[in-house]
Amino acid sequence: MLLQWNVLGDIMISSEEKDKIKNEIVEKVNSVLEKNGESFRMDKVNVLNKADSVKFMGNYRVYDRKNYNAVSREINSFLKQYGNVDIKSKKIRDSGMKFTTVSFNFEL
Repeated sequence: MLLQWNVLGDIMISSEEKDKIKNEIVEKVNSVLEKNGESFRMDKVNVLNKADSVKFMGNYRVYDRKNYNAVSREINSFLKQYGNVDIKSKKIRDSGMKFTTVSFNFEL
């Protein structure tokens, strides 16, 4: 892991490492969605640089509710390699479409 020091003397994650983590997450989430026949694809993971940490945030959708458990179990297992992950899901019914939206975030 590439690290750098911030002005307070704390270790921060380098831009290269942030990009690597963001790309890993997008690739893994999209791979799991594709494997399960889901049409949604994640575009990006957002990053919030805080004084003492870096927060990664993203979301994805599962349209076939029969796939939800398998998809979320595999993605959540992958995300937990980064530590304590906050994961929230919500069933949505919008203009006749039904899907489950899942948001996640974690700090390094």
